[in-house]
Amino acid sequence: MAQDIDVRSSEDTIEWYNQNAQKYAESVEAYASLDEIDEFVALLPSRAQVLDAGCGSGRDTGLLQARGVQAIGLDLSSGLIRVAKERHPGIKFIEGSFLDLDFENTTFDGIWAHASLLHLSTLADVKQALSEFNRVLKLGGVMYVLVKAQTGVEKTAIVSDAFSSHDRFFQYFTKEEISSLLSEAGFENIKIEQYRETDKNPKGRFEVQWILSLSKKVKEETSKP
Repeated sequence: MAQDIDVRSSEDTIEWYNQNAQKYAESVEAYASLDEIDEFVALLPSRAQVLDAGCGSGRDTGLLQARGVQAIGLDLSSGLIRVAKERHPGIKFIEGSFLDLDFENTTFDGIWAHASLLHLSTLADVKQALSEFNRVLKLGGVMYVLVKAQTGVEKTAIVSDAFSSHDRFFQYFTKEEISSLLSEAGFENIKIEQYRETDKNPKGRFEVQWILSLSKKVKEETSKP
């Protein structure tokens, strides 16, 4: 049974993940975006170094590794990182923040950020995360970002859904906004699309729309000594 936490912020959402990591991991295990993973991997060099940014319980990290990618998982939730390590003992998982990545400049060939930026509290945090992604990605490296689409007036919301059966904090985006944020952070779009969840998964949630982007790093924006 999920532990009851009064979610009012991004920080509360992370604490909910910490307390309910095993339950949440089981609820999302069968919902991997296999076609999107394959499309992303096809753009990478052989044995690419990839950061799964917001890896959760390691579902996608494991799928990337199985496709010949050298993957590292990163998540702010200590509970989810614990589950990821238990499920995928041969993969490196790190507890950490997108806002200050503990990696050298140009470490990775690719970044996979599946439904993770949407938990950041503010637009400023999103910009900081994209700046850090740019820093640790090699020039010409590929980034996948999936966020929830803004379909109403609300920019943020506390929402309960079938995966969590509990409130979680979300930030929403428009296609134009994501495209602009990526461009500002030194990325060039390869592909960007908006779709309803049920378009790709008949068992999905009709009310949820996603924005998928694939982009490549075309200029250096920041560097860390």
